[in-house]
Amino acid sequence: MSEHPAPTNPEVQFEKGDVDATSLLKFLFWTVVATVAIVFLLWRLYFVFVAQEAARQPPPPVMRPDAAQMAPPRPLLQVQPEPPANLGARFAAQNLAEFRAQEDALLGSYGWVDKDLGRVRIPLAEAMRIVAERGLPSFLPTPPPAPAPTAPPGKGAPLLSRGPGAAK
Repeated sequence: MSEHPAPTNPEVQFEKGDVDATSLLKFLFWTVVATVAIVFLLWRLYFVFVAQEAARQPPPPVMRPDAAQMAPPRPLLQVQPEPPANLGARFAAQNLAEFRAQEDALLGSYGWVDKDLGRVRIPLAEAMRIVAERGLPSFLPTPPPAPAPTAPPGKGAPLLSRGPGAAK
């Protein structure tokens, strides 16, 4: 076998040395150190902000409410002829029988509802008798007025008006 010289080209150039591993490792080391330092500082800053927000909050209530304050309100039913003493100021002191007697008196008598507008109240039996005689009032809408008659086509004004620039 004969040895052949390797072909060479003077225009082709290449790097004589590799990447400096020491510089690359130093760069990676300081990048990791900086990242850890920033994470640590942000972690501490988080607790500073939490403490500031906790300081802004109002203090919790000192007194614990008793069971009566926590219970839902009682239903306001009339189970007694008179309301209890603690509710007397809020409700009228009349029982159901008195209320019905007052309503029956209003339904069975004449009286003014609104004197200025001329509205009156009549007994219920009288109102039912009047409705039975006359019937209920009709609230149907009134029909619209009939349209005005128009001139037949060919006489009078044309049906379609043309503008001044329209062709005839």
